[in-house]
Amino acid sequence: MKKPVVMAIGGFDSGGGAGVESDIKVLESIGVHGVGAITAVTAQNTLGIKHVTVVDHNSLRKQIETLLEDFKVSSGKTGMIVNGEQMKVVFEAVNFPLVVDPVIYAKDGTKLIEDLEAFKKFLLPRATVITPNAVEAGILLGMKVETLQDQITASKLIHERFSVPYVVVKGGHVKSSESVDVLYDGKEVIQLSSPRLPGRNTHGTGSIFASSIAGMLAKGFPMKEAVRRAKSITEESIRYGLEIGRGIGPADPMVPLEKIAMKAGVMKDMEIFAEFVEREKNFYLLVPEVQSNLAHSIDPKYVTGIEDIATFRGRIIREWGGRVRVGFPVAFGYPTHTARLLLSIINKQGVGDTLINIRYDPKIVELLKRIGYEVVEVHRELEPQGQEGKTMSWIVDHVYESLGKIPNVIFDRGMIGKEAMIRLWTSSIEEMMESLTSLLREIGK
Repeated sequence: MKKPVVMAIGGFDSGGGAGVESDIKVLESIGVHGVGAITAVTAQNTLGIKHVTVVDHNSLRKQIETLLEDFKVSSGKTGMIVNGEQMKVVFEAVNFPLVVDPVIYAKDGTKLIEDLEAFKKFLLPRATVITPNAVEAGILLGMKVETLQDQITASKLIHERFSVPYVVVKGGHVKSSESVDVLYDGKEVIQLSSPRLPGRNTHGTGSIFASSIAGMLAKGFPMKEAVRRAKSITEESIRYGLEIGRGIGPADPMVPLEKIAMKAGVMKDMEIFAEFVEREKNFYLLVPEVQSNLAHSIDPKYVTGIEDIATFRGRIIREWGGRVRVGFPVAFGYPTHTARLLLSIINKQGVGDTLINIRYDPKIVELLKRIGYEVVEVHRELEPQGQEGKTMSWIVDHVYESLGKIPNVIFDRGMIGKEAMIRLWTSSIEEMMESLTSLLREIGK
């Protein structure tokens, strides 16, 4: 099997939050092979950098040359290039498209580039794209970059002054309701917006963004799409920044890969549940007239929307003779009532990954109480008019406002045009099957 190869040139972060080891982790997560050339070894943790050992420029040259002797490098990314001698090595040795992340200062204020003029002389001429934040863009140009208009101006000036084909001025340091990154290609200004996330664990986001661009370019994506995908990866990494150490923790670039693995697990769980449903001879007694469906999510901590919740696209259907058929395929992001209700519960209290709707019967409600579940009744006639598509969120909000929590069993007795229904949520697929098994055992007596 062959993969594109991307070279990361920069420092080694002993805390694992940024640097070449972070770059390689990102590159591997998006399907390219990462190789690295080390410019410095840092002694650092989440509290900051304690010591830096600079690698001799001749050693850096040998690292790059050795890699190029054996690998066909599709693109590269630079981070911490400490001094003019190292920058000259990169200028002379690199022969592939280069994403330059101008890490002038670390988050704790440590200066990481000793010679800014050498940076302009040697690294910028090699850059295919440069990715400064607002502060770094301001330092390069000798101006303040504090607004979106400043970002646009800075991107054009860097392109014109230093002849860099593509310039991305990131908006993380610009005070605004959204985070807007500005991409300029010499002709067009492209604004890429995303919600401003509240997380404080953002160490290494610059590395994640730049190495993601390099990886996407190596995979053949055009620059605009490479930047867009890199922004999405970085945003997801910030959303789930790691609470490790006592300072600013690292962003987690592995989250997209972890979520893919979780979704594979969810699909396997759904297959197991379908087998359970179809072999339980009395399961048809639980299926309402409008049929049932199961909603099952990835770990609730990682759920950001309906796209992280799976249901059976064809529902759980009661057929003649007491048979039950599960309507495959399993689909993520399909906006069923069960999926929307589960999402509302997760958004409200952060727990629960499985939910099913079953037939309303006072006996079933009592049996669920006997199993040990807390039960709450919702009166659908209290639902405000004009709530089409928002019923599930209304149910959750209404219950939470009344009780300060969401009991595992929520039922209503229906109304004109609305079938009475029981909705049961659990913390796992195993708990759901155990509870339904107990319920069916009692119903069958």
